[in-house]
Amino acid sequence: MTLLDPGVPNNERPLGTALVALLLAAFAVIASCYGICVATAVVPFNSGAWVVGEEVAMRGWVGYILAGFAHLLAAAGLWRRWRWARWFAVVLLAAGLLPSVPGVSAAVVDLRLFGIAFWGVLIILRAAAIYALMNAE
Repeated sequence: MTLLDPGVPNNERPLGTALVALLLAAFAVIASCYGICVATAVVPFNSGAWVVGEEVAMRGWVGYILAGFAHLLAAAGLWRRWRWARWFAVVLLAAGLLPSVPGVSAAVVDLRLFGIAFWGVLIILRAAAIYALMNAE
């Protein structure tokens, strides 16, 4: 038995795990698109900080591409039911929660309804995904 062996056959993939894999794949695509846009100077380097966090966004296009790769790796691992992928995805999603807290706090202070809704939805998606992964068998 190795780390790449699936825990259960692929045809018995729980719905929650599949949805989290799709969410992570969407984050990977968005982060990669921001990386390409930052590399070609279409958008400022910190415009996609909501996807990868401010610290990663400060690294420029390389940070976006690496974050996209990490999200894609977690999504593929969850989809293929690799043993390590669930905990890797939990850590990745939890790390994504950290930059969301200051964003929603700033939006509440300034009473920006769009910011409150946007950051709130990101927090809810990530927290629900962590909950689904922690309760997966």
